[in-house]
Amino acid sequence: MALPKLELPKHKTTLPSDGREIIMRPYTVKEEKLLLLALESQDAEQITMAISSLLEACIETELEMSDLAGYDVEKIFLELRGISVGETIQLMAKCQHCDHDKNEVSVDIKDIKISDWNPDDKVIKLSDTVGITMMHPTTKTLLKMSGEHAIETVEGIMELIIASVQNIFDEDNVYKATDDNQDEIKEFIEGLSTEQFKKVGNFFNSMPMLTYDMEYECDKCGKENKIELRGLQSFFT
Repeated sequence: MALPKLELPKHKTTLPSDGREIIMRPYTVKEEKLLLLALESQDAEQITMAISSLLEACIETELEMSDLAGYDVEKIFLELRGISVGETIQLMAKCQHCDHDKNEVSVDIKDIKISDWNPDDKVIKLSDTVGITMMHPTTKTLLKMSGEHAIETVEGIMELIIASVQNIFDEDNVYKATDDNQDEIKEFIEGLSTEQFKKVGNFFNSMPMLTYDMEYECDKCGKENKIELRGLQSFFT
């Protein structure tokens, strides 16, 4: 017996990074189950892989998910969750005054924004004649930042920076970063002065990310709280 198939509605949205329009459908119960299992693991790599797989299944526009910026994936995923489950996320928040951690706060997905950023920040002048152009880390890059090369380690930070170099330039030439010249890029980065390296590091501090100003009154002491949530993980804890 062939059972009928339900037609899932379409939803249009745009990529935060470049404004490209994409079309996606809500995820199914079967697909949501795989996501919930990843969230239960609390493993960042499993969660990122599950979200990427979910988006690949639900987005009908042709995209290379692994090449999208991390904040593109996070914002699209939140919108996908909104059309699939509901427009609000329920969080348990801790009071900053009495440490009561059972305050239930409802967050409207539409109010979660991408922090402002200046595209000019990608171009970093290291001297009067030499500079470097950076790109925001892709999902593929972020997935590599696990285990012994996690972002929290010195080696991980270096790998993240090298993977995020788009090109190096001087007065006469632009040297594009490719898979074949990563050793040269590493040597260049390791040859920077502390001050020059700090300029490159500041690029990551100013990267766009999901943000939300959460305000709530503590159920126990009645005092007002205001917390800035940053990054996708903040909305699933």
